Amino acid sequence: MLRLARARAVVTSASLAPGFSRLRDQCPELQAVLLHAELDALPLTGGEVEQPSLDDLAFVQFTSGSTATPKGIALRHRNVAANIDAFSGPHGLDAGPADVAVSWLPLYHDMGLVGMTIGAVHTCSPVVLMTPQAFVKRPSDWLRAISRYRGTISFAPTFGYDLCVRRLKERDLDGLDLSSWRVAGCGAEPIHAPTLAAFARKFAPAGFRSTSLLPSYGLAEHVVAATFAPTGRPPRVERIAADAVAIGGVAARASNENIPTVEVVSCGRPFPRHLLRIVGADSRLLPERLVGEIVLAGPSVMLGYHRQDDLTAQTIRDGWLYTGDLGYLAGGELFVCGRAKDIIIVNGRKYHPQDLEWAAGGVAGVRRGRVVAFGVSEAGRGDRVVIVLEPNGTVPADVLTDSIRRRISDRFGLCVDAVALVPAGTVGRTTSGKVQRAATKARYERGELLDVQEPV
Repeated sequence: MLRLARARAVVTSASLAPGFSRLRDQCPELQAVLLHAELDALPLTGGEVEQPSLDDLAFVQFTSGSTATPKGIALRHRNVAANIDAFSGPHGLDAGPADVAVSWLPLYHDMGLVGMTIGAVHTCSPVVLMTPQAFVKRPSDWLRAISRYRGTISFAPTFGYDLCVRRLKERDLDGLDLSSWRVAGCGAEPIHAPTLAAFARKFAPAGFRSTSLLPSYGLAEHVVAATFAPTGRPPRVERIAADAVAIGGVAARASNENIPTVEVVSCGRPFPRHLLRIVGADSRLLPERLVGEIVLAGPSVMLGYHRQDDLTAQTIRDGWLYTGDLGYLAGGELFVCGRAKDIIIVNGRKYHPQDLEWAAGGVAGVRRGRVVAFGVSEAGRGDRVVIVLEPNGTVPADVLTDSIRRRISDRFGLCVDAVALVPAGTVGRTTSGKVQRAATKARYERGELLDVQEPV
């Protein structure tokens, strides 16, 4: 990232500074490694403050690297201002000085930096910050902060809500008051409907309302937010026929309880002055309930990828941002299905890996959030289905792998070709909490994940 950014200076902490100093030989543009503590101690000097133009570069934010090597996203002040106006306005959060934001999200990612911090400054709302490490160590601290400071707006990826459901005990609800929490946003990764439902049930005794849950869709190439579900409404969840999606890409509502289904959560509608379409492989507009690529246009679309003109030209075409995400529209609302590059194709049928991961993650003996599913191409057959997971040690390996195969077969009619049981810490996550699917697949293909159990 330093080489791509051609950074001339790095501001860091004393503990990390030696590592950056050693990188100077590899990054000739890097001239200075500065400690933030030393900068804080410098006196403020006089002089005029430069007033940037709306078309000047505001910052370059690198993607999390969940699907590929991190890319630098160049955003103008105009992009950032337009997106904040959109998501904080009456068609979004309708936020103002009376609101209190509470966040544990990292400030080096879009949701934490723009969504929860710069956005709060824009609306003159106080913001309470805690570190991601503190949240992961003790998720109750997040909810305690909302209770103590009467937080009204807070966002998290699905895994944040799941961590609270799994880790907090009944005694942790003592004295907890979540009645002030009017917007509990969820985004940054595919949204798991059962997790949101479980969170609402568990924390209802503390005053939490299911109508506070606000599913959303966004990406850093669009500053942060692209669509919000309506505030004050419980999540809209559709049960769609798994076979119809796998075979024809049709998001048909399940007609009965006896067929395999998947649940998809509505992420709402785009903001005013922002456009959203679903297109096919030929970029033609698709009708409602056909799954295709999500493309966006409007004032929030990035300037481009920093120093990667070819990639920018592939991604922004005729003013439309091709996201690489798949979804469909129903009643004008967006339902996100997954990433195009992650699709697993078996015998002509298409499967989204997160559906398999959620199913496998619900099997006893699996560490939640530490499951990756992917396809490995095999000539003449399509993809071999591979699941890599971290067991929690409570179930024998053979019983665990058999249970996972049965779960996937029952729900999707799909045969899992290999299950890799790997040590804790093997399934990597990005700094924004997403599983590193591409990196895990690469390690599997290099033969680094050795505990692979093939079907008998």
